[in-house]
Amino acid sequence: MKKIKLIHEVRAVKSKKELANIVKAQKISEKVLRDVLIFLKTGISEVEVANFIKKSFIKYGAPILAFSPIVSFSKNTANIHHEPTIQTKLKKGDIIMFDFGCTVNHYCSDMTRTYFWGEPTKKQQKVYLDVLKAQELTFKKLKTGERRAWIIDKTARTFLNKKYGKKNFQHGLGHGVGTVIHEWPNFKPKSTDILPVGCVMTVEPGIYLKGFGGVRIEDMVLITKDGCKNLTSPSKNLKDVILSVK
Repeated sequence: MKKIKLIHEVRAVKSKKELANIVKAQKISEKVLRDVLIFLKTGISEVEVANFIKKSFIKYGAPILAFSPIVSFSKNTANIHHEPTIQTKLKKGDIIMFDFGCTVNHYCSDMTRTYFWGEPTKKQQKVYLDVLKAQELTFKKLKTGERRAWIIDKTARTFLNKKYGKKNFQHGLGHGVGTVIHEWPNFKPKSTDILPVGCVMTVEPGIYLKGFGGVRIEDMVLITKDGCKNLTSPSKNLKDVILSVK
């Protein structure tokens, strides 16, 4: 008997046109990220940076955001859904986290990058490199053809849990992206979802240590017949995320 596909399963598989909209939205986000990194300076507030991000999307012709930008400095990076404040100002030694995206013809983009304002401490470097390693392990698993969402989530989660305990990675590894920012399927420990070829997923491992800060690295990937294709290009290499203080 032929299985009837549910609407969320049909929506998950992107046509060439739908994918082109997501890719275009991501390219605009990457332009905004480039501009934000130039705009940063010591003493600037999270709110000022968030407002700059919003204005930049308007400048590039994408005024409708996928969600409200997350901008967090220092210990605020340990808050997964932090809302920018005027009180928190950038200072040397801070971790910086950006999570934002826009829409093109109703299709969303989603990206997170973590930076360091000046030379990071050994602990900051370690957390960053471990989160990056968790993401790389996920990509390797996807490239083997694994499509069971819980197995893919487990790949990153097991690695990070061994190093930081279970309570410091408190969200799913990723989610589908389309006309809404969170759509089926989902990378979660108990997910029964099977990834279809043609869906766009985020891969976003993170570690959040209260009183210290957090690191999240998020890319969007297209699930292909042979593995996956990364749609996110800004560098994640440690040397490239260490910013010069100005």
